[in-house]
Order: sequence, then C-alpha cells, then structure tokens
Amino acid sequence: DVGLYRCVAENEVGTAAKVVTVVLQSVPTVTVTPQAVSVRTGQRVLLHCNASGEPTPSLEWQRDGEALLEGPRAQVLPNATLLLPAAGPRDAGTYTCVARSPLGSAAAHATLLVRGEPRWMRGSLRGVINSHEFRVAALNASVQDDPRSGTAAVRTSISGIPRDVGPLMRVLVALVAPIYWSFAHAGGDAPSGVLLTRGTFR
Repeated sequence: DVGLYRCVAENEVGTAAKVVTVVLQSVPTVTVTPQAVSVRTGQRVLLHCNASGEPTPSLEWQRDGEALLEGPRAQVLPNATLLLPAAGPRDAGTYTCVARSPLGSAAAHATLLVRGEPRWMRGSLRGVINSHEFRVAALNASVQDDPRSGTAAVRTSISGIPRDVGPLMRVLVALVAPIYWSFAHAGGDAPSGVLLTRGTFR
C-alpha cells in the first residue's frame, strides 16, 4: 500500500487534483562493518555505519559506552563512517553506532584492537658468579604492549655465557631478571616508557 495516491475532482468549471504520499514507518535498524578490527599502531581505521528506518534515524558514535568526541584522532564522515587516521593503543575498545528515531533506537558494535610495535633493548653483563668469571654476555629484551589486557610482555635472553657458568645462570637469571631490567630502564620519569616497578613477573 506504500506509494503515491492522486485524488482528482472534476466539474463543468474545471479540474483539481491532490497527490498524497503514503509511507510505512519502521523502527531503526543499524549495522557496523567490519565488526572486529586488529591493526598496528599508526594504521588508519574505517568503521562503516549503515542505518535504515522511517523516519530517517539520527546516528551517533560511542566508544566504550560514552559519546565519541570528534577531533584529530576521530572523525565522522558525511556518510556516518568513523575514521581514525592513525590508531594508537588508547584508541582500542568497543565502538558503537546508535540509530535513533521517534519510534525507537538500535545499536551495532565493533571492537578495535591496536597492536603496539615491539620495543627492543640490548645491554651487556660482565662479572663473576661463585668465583667463575665470564667475559661479556649479551642481554636482549623485547617489550610488547597488549592494550586489551593492559599488560606488557617482556621477553629476555642472555647469550655468550661460558659453559661452566651456565648452570649457575639458570638459577641467577630467574632471580635477577626483573631487577636488572627494571633498573636498566627506570630512570627519572622512565623516559624510555618501560617501567617494571611493581610489576608481576612470571
């Protein structure tokens, strides 16, 4: 029954006509694509919001349940697509597109995971363990942030340990690893961005 209806009246004087449009109202529906996005730091992100309903619903973007403020880090394009020009770890979360009209509202969600680039550090160790002297041992570490859990994975290795010192190092490394990496990079306000103080080590 939706469509245009034309009513015509005629007599000997003339003709008059009136056109009426019949529209079926409907509650809003909305979809967001893609629904799950995983990018590296600095990559561009586009989340597309498609809504329908009569009357035409208004659209709003939210992040983690709060209204999304537009700015250099987040822009809503004229077609309601959300643009993050260069995603960073703090942009990770759940994004929601909400469609509203006088007949009701609907929401669709998308999750964004931003993977940080691993940071690499290198150092050296020289000393004597239980009267066993060794030359220079190389210390290597990588720090990989996980925005979803709010943690960072620190992976370390030591190379160049003499064979006769090896068994001693198996015990020693487990004890000093949290200590030497914490002190190696925790200076002032930790300008390197790696601070392991009060961390949990496994």
